[in-house]
Amino acid sequence: MSKPKDPRLIATRDAALDAALTILQKEGVLAVTHGSVSNITGISRSTLYRHWPQIDRMRNDAFKRAASPSSIPPATDGPLRADLSWLLGILVAALNDTPWGPIAPQVIAAAATDQEARTVINEFMNERIANVEGIFDAAKARGELAPDVPVRNLVEMAIAVPYFRKLIAGLPLDQDWLDSHVNMICQLAEGADE
Repeated sequence: MSKPKDPRLIATRDAALDAALTILQKEGVLAVTHGSVSNITGISRSTLYRHWPQIDRMRNDAFKRAASPSSIPPATDGPLRADLSWLLGILVAALNDTPWGPIAPQVIAAAATDQEARTVINEFMNERIANVEGIFDAAKARGELAPDVPVRNLVEMAIAVPYFRKLIAGLPLDQDWLDSHVNMICQLAEGADE
């Protein structure tokens, strides 16, 4: 039987990670240091070092906190257009209105040189890909997809394009754009010529 965790340790870790998230959003990944978190929280540096001997681990724990998946299972009762609109609407809202939006590019950048950050982003994307694949699987079972449609390509397009638009191109993600994006993916999935 494992020993229950001390609530004080949990509270200390939570306060530190909340501070790290705040710093990530306002100042960027390099501004998250033991000292900067200590300054915000009042937690001693030595305590922070005990929890996170390497600052990259604290940053990655903060990334994980920002990237926590939705506890709502994806809608798969159709039609495809409605299910994609619902799920991609959650992604758009996350990029526009949650800590994940400003933190995502930093996680992606950190993943280029830090294996743990790469694991964080891979786990995050694998969960999202599985959700979108579930929507396409349900649509296929309902007979909504054209034969031999490249589902994996459409799944990647559904997810990657909002990230590119928001984080690389700096363009807005609004309802009109979302409707257009979903329409395009559904036309490809259904084999429409237009």
